[in-house]
Amino acid sequence: MKCQWFSALLCLFCPLTVLAALTTVTPKALTGPLTNPGIGVASFHQGYGETLGLADYPDTGFEYERFYWRDLEPVEGQYNFALVDDAFKYAAAHRPAMNVGLRFMALAEPETGSQIPDWLIKKGVKGTWTPDKKTFIPDLDDPLFIEYSQRLLNAMGKRYDGNENLAFVDIGMVGAWGEWHNSNFPMLKPLLERYTTAQLDRYVAMHFSAFPSTPKIMLMSGGQSLANAVARGAGWRADCLGDLRVFSASWNHMADDYPQRLQAAQKSYSGFNDAWKHAPVSFEICSYMQDWKNTFHYTREEVQGIFDWAVKQHTSTINLKSRTVPREYRPIVDEALTKLGYRFRLASLSHESVWEGGQELTLTSTWYNEGNAPIYLPYTLAFRLVNEANKVVAQGNVPEDIRHWLPGKHPLSYPMPMPGTLPKGKYAIEAAIVDKSGAARINFANEGKLSNGWYRVSAVTVE
Repeated sequence: MKCQWFSALLCLFCPLTVLAALTTVTPKALTGPLTNPGIGVASFHQGYGETLGLADYPDTGFEYERFYWRDLEPVEGQYNFALVDDAFKYAAAHRPAMNVGLRFMALAEPETGSQIPDWLIKKGVKGTWTPDKKTFIPDLDDPLFIEYSQRLLNAMGKRYDGNENLAFVDIGMVGAWGEWHNSNFPMLKPLLERYTTAQLDRYVAMHFSAFPSTPKIMLMSGGQSLANAVARGAGWRADCLGDLRVFSASWNHMADDYPQRLQAAQKSYSGFNDAWKHAPVSFEICSYMQDWKNTFHYTREEVQGIFDWAVKQHTSTINLKSRTVPREYRPIVDEALTKLGYRFRLASLSHESVWEGGQELTLTSTWYNEGNAPIYLPYTLAFRLVNEANKVVAQGNVPEDIRHWLPGKHPLSYPMPMPGTLPKGKYAIEAAIVDKSGAARINFANEGKLSNGWYRVSAVTVE
């Protein structure tokens, strides 16, 4: 007791700790859809020649393109990279710049002709011709086909793997359109009966080998190979989102196909339902939304249910096939776009009101990912100090990997490096999520965006 009294008495004579005044700002939030790279609605093969205004089709976050082998390698060992490069150029020219999704394919339809190069067929690759001898279907277990498939993917990976604007590679090469089925070839035994899982898993492994750095996704029709791909780190995708009665009045994908496939994949691999935490989930709609209205007469409630289900799956991207979204359904689509993928909002920022010199300026912030998924490419959160002449006098990159920012709250404390001394005056504090070149790339769900893509969020006085 005496010791406690003596300590208290001493404290009466202790020097007081002077707390620096803090400034705390709460930037105003934005509502409504944001356009950001790698999420939201797709531009499909540059619209396949159709140009739609924003009143007819939402702004797009990624360019999705598929390429046949015969077009990519018309001559053995000579790759037509210009085809793929054009997708990246188109995406870069969009404002804001988009990311790109790619798929490589070796088969289309019986009547469309062979989609592997003639030179490969002449080498004696095994396979089957359609009855009219028009289209060659390669044998996926043929060693020659396997060898050259890997060469093709390796060439594509050498050029594009790790490209900061490549949102994902769709694991293709198997089945019609690389969609892991041959249901449009009635003369063939179903693909998943024709080949073993081990045989099909080779093509999963090829993509992982050729594109080790790029996110991968795989169509859910791949059977056991789907679960195996996700176990290796892939995300997943599905075609025919929204099929309620497109093919039949008694069977549809939404009730009779998707749930069963997803349940089987989760049963096979216990981490399947968490795939979205490290790789994208993507959908392509069935038919066109205009057909949903005019041919199949979907109600608004049915369309709402379709998009609600997609959001629940932690979907980042939906391919609406670059065709008009009916006016009646547009509010539903726009609402979904406020949830698809990542959506970063700066809720608060605190810092010293007056900086009196030193090595750093501590920025304490609270962020929210208000979307349904993380960001999958390695963008960087950055802060900077700008003087009254709009010259950057200090800047630093936050070391935290924002790919780990799952939906929810993310507190952050960052000691931004400072030059030691600065002229007296008021300095603006700006924030951005930047790419490898340092360019601001990601739209926040906040007001305050400048023409250069940075957000002016606060100010500090230097004395």
